Amino acid sequence: MENPAPEPTPRPDESSQDKLPPMVTIKPPSAETIWAEMVIAFNYLTRLNFKLHEEPKPRLIRKSMGWFPLIGALIGIFGASVDWVMTQLGMPGLITSTFAVISMLWLTRALHEEEFASLINQYGQNIDHDQKIGWLREERSVRYGTLGVILIIIMKIGAIASLSSSDLVFQGLVSACCWSRALMVLAAAWLRPLPGDPVADYFQQPPALRVVLAVFLGALLNFGMLDSYAAMTLGAGLGAGLIVALVGAHHLRGYNGQLLGTLQQVVELSVLGMILAVQ
Repeated sequence: MENPAPEPTPRPDESSQDKLPPMVTIKPPSAETIWAEMVIAFNYLTRLNFKLHEEPKPRLIRKSMGWFPLIGALIGIFGASVDWVMTQLGMPGLITSTFAVISMLWLTRALHEEEFASLINQYGQNIDHDQKIGWLREERSVRYGTLGVILIIIMKIGAIASLSSSDLVFQGLVSACCWSRALMVLAAAWLRPLPGDPVADYFQQPPALRVVLAVFLGALLNFGMLDSYAAMTLGAGLGAGLIVALVGAHHLRGYNGQLLGTLQQVVELSVLGMILAVQ
């Protein structure tokens, strides 16, 4: 008697396989979400005040930091445009660069300069904790932060005025403003937010993908602007930013608005200085 043929193994229903959910899903952000993130970044970094339909959620606020370099580039374009207009009017370089710096101060509400001054004042009080100087015990009338801001503004004006052309001013301001804000995001991801600080409480720590986006945008815009000089300016800015971040890690044990503002100012000036050195 012949053995019966084995029954064929039933094949899985292909339609049922199609219905199985994938192991990993990546949902691209919608245009509305990206716009909301950029609006948050615009409203923080500039005096522009775009309206949102609803109060942004904390997750959206953290993600908005990924667009900081793009907003920084637009700030640089604004300052460079003012410099170009003043140059076309026949103004000398010292005047055009002064107007460029003042225009960016106006657009950003001198946000980072104020934070830089606050941190300098804090360290100045550690040196002169009783706010007296010398054996006369004389009261201080000028704070360290005021002197620091005056010094850094003068250095910016001098660096911009020393650049050889309006094209280089454009490239330098876009690169410096962009990369300095990209490193703000990197520092916020590395250091823990200090509780009780308005900036740290607001932004917390950005997601890893937004940190990658910020660094990518910062590097891409720098290479687009400076080409062969980009690596040197990126390195100079990164080194200066690392020093400021290490100060925050050692003394503050985290980051706050004062540290991020100081980092932005120091990196911006370092990038301009490197471009001036290699022009």
